[in-house]
Amino acid sequence: MPTITDLPDELLDEIAHLLPKGTLSSLCTVSNRFQPRATRWLYRCLALAGNGETIKICKVLISNKLAAISVRKVLLWPGLAFSRLSLTGGPFYLYLSAFYKLLSRALACATNVENIRLMFPYCGASLLLDACAFPNLHSFATTMEPHTLASFVRRHPQLQELHISPSDVRSIPLSEFSGISLSSLNSVCLPESLLFIISPDAPLQSVLSPEIEDDNEEIPHFIRHLSRYCTTLTELHLCRPHWNAEVLMHVATLLPKIKSFTFTRMIPGLHSNVAFLEACETALPFFSSLSQLRIEVAGNRELSGFTYVSDYRCDFKMVQIWGNKCPTLGICAFPSGTAWHRIEDNVWMPDLHHKAAIRWFFEAASTDQFPIHVMGSLQQFCDSTGKVDTLGLLNFRSPSAMESIGLYPQTEEDESEFYSSDSDENDVEIEE
Repeated sequence: MPTITDLPDELLDEIAHLLPKGTLSSLCTVSNRFQPRATRWLYRCLALAGNGETIKICKVLISNKLAAISVRKVLLWPGLAFSRLSLTGGPFYLYLSAFYKLLSRALACATNVENIRLMFPYCGASLLLDACAFPNLHSFATTMEPHTLASFVRRHPQLQELHISPSDVRSIPLSEFSGISLSSLNSVCLPESLLFIISPDAPLQSVLSPEIEDDNEEIPHFIRHLSRYCTTLTELHLCRPHWNAEVLMHVATLLPKIKSFTFTRMIPGLHSNVAFLEACETALPFFSSLSQLRIEVAGNRELSGFTYVSDYRCDFKMVQIWGNKCPTLGICAFPSGTAWHRIEDNVWMPDLHHKAAIRWFFEAASTDQFPIHVMGSLQQFCDSTGKVDTLGLLNFRSPSAMESIGLYPQTEEDESEFYSSDSDENDVEIEE
């Protein structure tokens, strides 16, 4: 009778690809046939949190060439070891020094890395970037202090995605970035002062701006600089502490062909949205290809339970007006937390994954607020409690634009992709 050892290598690789990390780890030690395939998928995505498990992984990468060259994505996130190095010395300083040397040696072995994310405001790991070069690296994101970033970016001109959002923009040593011109970038998160490193010939498609202060004129300059990429740029996300009614017209006139625009107010709270929403309505006719418009307040997704039926009543009227102003608009999200999608002509439906949206939906359907030819499908949807969904109402879920950005916290599904451990094993020794 055929056994698993009789299966072709290609099928074994597909099986290993579908296995959870714990099973892959076991297969590395109990099956010679599966060992190389399990190793490739086990170490493909690494989450290094500075604990004992991180030290074990680093030692494996140094001693096991197959594991090292299998790494494609590395996420470094906050942990005890990722602290600012003490200038006063002592045992903890010696531990950190040894840890960073070990981490540097491990990363230097992972020559096939394609994606690196450094998720902390400051980190001694920045010291080890100078010792590493990754010929296949195409995506790099960091929130750390940019003391060694310029030399790292200069060694990787092939970058296609570059996200730099330090806690203090003024700490960026601009002179060190002089002469850098990245011609392959298609997605960036850069402050206005660093836009000059994007080559004029870059196929730029997506731009996220770090938070910009209110007491300056950076946003007009930021958008004006981006207008040189108006033929390729399709997605723009601006973050700002407060509403700014002038922003919309700047974007609409200088970047009329973008397909997705998001404005996120970073300071939560009860602030009047009226003037900003009126500015949106005025600017909408100037867009020629806009399909998604999101006006958000940071943190509102966590407060979605506080969205009321009255918000849907108000926003339903507004989204109909906006839909008439901009015929290409297909998805719209408002500061109240409501999100809408156009199903045909100027007929809009909310994201029904919110309780208040469902209550409003049944209210609107029972009061004939939709065209007659749509009511039949809505009646079927209501009678079957959502099981008959010919309009695709349940297929629409409007994620916050913040969730799509690698610099922000991941979902559980994203985290399962990485090989990591939450344990902090203090008995693991670091060998220099």
